[in-house]
Amino acid sequence: MVITKIEAQKKKGRYNIYLNDAFAFGVDEATVVKYALFKGTELTKVQIKEIQQDDCIQQAYQKALHFLNFKLRSTKEVYEKLEKLEFDDDIINEVLGKLHEQNFINDTFYAESYLNQAKFVTFKGPKSIVFDLQKKGISDKVIQTVLEGYSLKEQLENAIQIAQAYLKGQKRVTTKVAKQKVKVFVMQKGYSKEIAEEVVPFLSFEAQNEMEAELAIKEIATIYRRIAKKYEDNESALWYQIKGKLYQKGFTSSVIEQAIAQFEMEKEEWI
Repeated sequence: MVITKIEAQKKKGRYNIYLNDAFAFGVDEATVVKYALFKGTELTKVQIKEIQQDDCIQQAYQKALHFLNFKLRSTKEVYEKLEKLEFDDDIINEVLGKLHEQNFINDTFYAESYLNQAKFVTFKGPKSIVFDLQKKGISDKVIQTVLEGYSLKEQLENAIQIAQAYLKGQKRVTTKVAKQKVKVFVMQKGYSKEIAEEVVPFLSFEAQNEMEAELAIKEIATIYRRIAKKYEDNESALWYQIKGKLYQKGFTSSVIEQAIAQFEMEKEEWI
């Protein structure tokens, strides 16, 4: 078969190849140059298959480069992108090999970069980092090696920072509850239980301490209105129930006693 015409496509860098005056296939400019395709060139079926295979690799390669142009990607991410574009496995693996050789894909560098972002921007803990990197297809060996660069000192410093920010939104809870919520929050961000425990002494709960008496009185008023009728003939049982519910909400005995005394003096205002 002979190339009788080479025609530029509307898409820049792509060409239509005509064999024996009939359209045969499209190729990339790089493929035209590589195989020295021009009018009058004779091609065998084997050569045509090789050219089409090579052009498919070139297309996948260009798609991968475009995908990598926006940000760092892991091998798995690039594979899944090309798979979604319906390239065959052998084509994808060929492209991935080429990208690795050119260092356009490097899972170790990707993991190191992700760790730095987690340490200095998002302040994630090690467990979250491991989970995220595993989702990106990074091997456990690479993950563990990279995590050696996240010291316990850095983890504690980051955990304190996110805990302080979180605590600003917890002003209307008791100190006890605030401490519990902070520890849970820190662990949810991927830090260990030990780090979460270490964070608490570095935090100021002044806002919670100042609000506790007011919160306790409001809780007493709410509970009192709800159960007072049930215990109208047994006041000691009423206050026993109220105290129990306040303990459950994290109020200390001193705050409870102080709040009850104030509530009884101002009862008419509250109910």
